[in-house]
Amino acid sequence: SGNYEQAVEIPSPVDESITLQIRIIPYAGNRRLLIARDMTRIQKMQRTRQDFVANVSHELRTPLTVISGYLETLLDAPECRGEFEPQLHSMQTQTRRMNRIVEDLMLLSRLESEKPRVDADPVQVGRMIESIVLQARELSGLEHQIIEADVDGDLCIEGRESELYSAFSNLVFNAVRYTPAGGRIKVSWHDSENGPRFAVTDSGVGVEAHHIPRITGRFYRVDAGRSRARGGTGLGLAIVKHVLLRHQSALEIDSEPGVGSTFSCVFAPEHRVAC
Repeated sequence: SGNYEQAVEIPSPVDESITLQIRIIPYAGNRRLLIARDMTRIQKMQRTRQDFVANVSHELRTPLTVISGYLETLLDAPECRGEFEPQLHSMQTQTRRMNRIVEDLMLLSRLESEKPRVDADPVQVGRMIESIVLQARELSGLEHQIIEADVDGDLCIEGRESELYSAFSNLVFNAVRYTPAGGRIKVSWHDSENGPRFAVTDSGVGVEAHHIPRITGRFYRVDAGRSRARGGTGLGLAIVKHVLLRHQSALEIDSEPGVGSTFSCVFAPEHRVAC
């Protein structure tokens, strides 16, 4: 096709257990430079890491469920109230946070390892956003942030609803966590020149430019102390990135420290479908 932007991975023609990454670079005189790289070891390491994360996350679920159950029992017991109640509440908070980390790790592992489904369905994004905004207002609580929604209810796309819900909710809940009390958050869903666009704009702390290329990495934190205090797992933007990759879509980040941020998910025009 003449499109050389992406590399192609294929089994070696002489040994199918070896994976080669083939890249073609055009240059002067209508010539082509072909570069073949052995990716076998790197792929094996990636699979090992994915399997390790998935297995550890799965094994942690049972003990965490047991601990959570006992903590709830202790908090309900009259003899444990008073002296031990603050410590038990702190333990419960940290257990819930660990549960969220485990759930996010399992989701991220699945997104990385599973092949994207071919049989995508029409998704009513407007209705999904209404549900997310309601949850965001509950999460805001005493912070009293102003959360607005500007949604085109007739604009639907083809995709995997559960995955899109994870991506969109992560972006909205992040905005709630990092926007000061009384701040403003706007959630929008409209068609644009480049295709359907979901955007979350906040008046929060913002992100410095040198952090933006790395911000979608696992556990990457711009401010580790603030992120932990706000209950973040450090995996939300990594989940967003992988969901969008599986939908052949892009994440755009526009941020200025002290002013706020806009995180946008841009879908190709061919993703539009009738609701």
